[in-house]
Amino acid sequence: MTDSAPTLQFATAEEALQSSETRLVDVVDALLSQGIAIRGELWLTIADVDLVFLGLDLLLANPDRLQCRVPDAA
Repeated sequence: MTDSAPTLQFATAEEALQSSETRLVDVVDALLSQGIAIRGELWLTIADVDLVFLGLDLLLANPDRLQCRVPDAA
């Protein structure tokens, strides 16, 4: 018996929706424990003139994961 790292498997959106094993709370818990960064941009343009730019940077993570750990200088 050998110890090996677990393999990461991806599912399509259809497979994830059809699966009865995965619950939304499990997905959200996994995302928060690891952390996720989302970046978005919205441009409002009229007649090829950029009028408004809205940029969004969002970080979702467990607060314990965000704390900076500084090593002791002992």
